[in-house]
Amino acid sequence: MTPAARIAAAIEILSDAPEGVSAGSALRRGMQQRRYAGSGDRQAISTLFWAVHRAAARLVWHLEQKGHEVSPRALVIAALRLVDDLDAATLTSFFGGDDRHAPPPLSTAEQDLVVALDGAVLDDAAMPEATRLEWPEGLLADARDALGDAMEGELAAMRGEAGTDIRINPLKLDDRRRLRDRLAGRGLKCHLTRMSPLGIRMERRVRVEDSREFQDGLFEIQDEASQIAALLCDAQPGMQVADICAGAAGKSLVMAAAMQNRGRIVALDSDPVRLERGAARIRRAGIHNIERVAVPADWGTKRYRAKFDRVVIDAPCSGSGTWRRAVDARWRCDVAGLAELHAVQAALLDRGRAMVAPGGRIIYITCSLLRSEGEAQIERILAAAPELEIADIAAIWQDVIGADNCPSAPGGMLRLLPGRDGTDGFFLTVLQAKRR
Repeated sequence: MTPAARIAAAIEILSDAPEGVSAGSALRRGMQQRRYAGSGDRQAISTLFWAVHRAAARLVWHLEQKGHEVSPRALVIAALRLVDDLDAATLTSFFGGDDRHAPPPLSTAEQDLVVALDGAVLDDAAMPEATRLEWPEGLLADARDALGDAMEGELAAMRGEAGTDIRINPLKLDDRRRLRDRLAGRGLKCHLTRMSPLGIRMERRVRVEDSREFQDGLFEIQDEASQIAALLCDAQPGMQVADICAGAAGKSLVMAAAMQNRGRIVALDSDPVRLERGAARIRRAGIHNIERVAVPADWGTKRYRAKFDRVVIDAPCSGSGTWRRAVDARWRCDVAGLAELHAVQAALLDRGRAMVAPGGRIIYITCSLLRSEGEAQIERILAAAPELEIADIAAIWQDVIGADNCPSAPGGMLRLLPGRDGTDGFFLTVLQAKRR
C-alpha cells in the first residue's frame, strides 16, 4: 500500500466504526476487511488510527477553533498536521492525485484548514486543562485529589502508548533472564522490568501468544503494575485465599505460584465467561490449587465468613489507570457511572471484611487514578471497621519483592503511576485484620 492508501484506510476505519463499539474492536474489524494489507501497512494504519484517538479532544478543539466541522476525515487531516508534523505540501499530496487508492482531494475548506493549522501546536496553551490532558472534565478534580502536584505529568503520560509486559511462571522457569535471552535470540528486543522480579518488557508491541514458550505456560502477558499488586498480596504456601472479582485469573496465577500449588485459592467472579477464560491459563501454567466459583451479582458471604488468610479485592472501577490501552474508554466514563462503581467497591470491601480471618489481610486494588476509588474507599471502611488497620506496604514490598524501591506510599496507600513508574496506574492498600 502507498502512504496515501494507508491514510485512506485509516479514514475509512474511523468512519465505519459502529456506534458503541470500542476503538480496538473497530480497528480489528477494519483490519479483517483488509487482509491484503502487509505488516508494514497494518502498522502504519494502526499508528494513525491511534494517533487520532490519543489526541481526540485536542484535535476536536483545533477543528472547532478553526470553524471546521468535526469528522473522521478532518481529524485525520489535523492529526497529520499536528501529530505527525507534516508540512502543508506533503499533506496535500496524499489526497487525490494519480493514486486511485488515495483519499479524495482536499476540498477548499480542507485546504483552508491545512493553511490555518500552519504554526499551530497540538498542546495549545489556550486549551482548557481537561482538553489538553485528554481527560473527562467531570473527573479532573477527582484525579487532582489523588495525584496532587503530580497530576498534570501523570495524566499527560496517560496520553502515550502503554508498553507490553510479560510475566514468567515461577513454577516452570526460575530465571526471567533465560526467557529474555530466548526472545532476544529471535530478534524480539526486551529488557527486565525495573520493579517486578518476574517481568520482562517488550521494546515494541509484538504478538507473543503463538510462541512455544507461551503455549508451554512459561509466561503470561501482564502489566508490571498488575504483577506487583499480585505479589504484594503475599500469598504463602498452605494459605486460604479468596480472589474476589478474579476475572481471567491473572492475579490468582501469581499467587498460586507463590504458594507452590499448596493451599487453596477460591477465585470468585460474577461473570462466568471471564472465569472460563481463566481455565485455559490455569491449565497451561500447571496450577492445581485454584477453585473457580461463579457467583451472582448479589452473592453473600455466609459460607465464607472469617475463612481466609488473604482476601484480594480487584474491584471494578473506572479503569482510568489503563486508559493508555483502552484509549476511548475515558469518554464513556462519567460521574453517574462512577457513583455506581463506588457502591460496588464499598460492598466488596464490606464482604472482604466478613471473609477475612483474624490476623489475615484484605488487599484492595483498583486500576484507577481517582481518589474516590482508592483512598476514599479505604477511609470509609476503616471508619466502619475498628478491627482493621493499614499494614506497612513498604515492609511487605521488601519481604516479597526483596528490594528497597517501593514508591512513596502516603498513609500506607500505594499508587503505581505511568509517568513516574512506567506502569499502568494502580492503587493498592493492604488492610490487616487484628487478632481477637
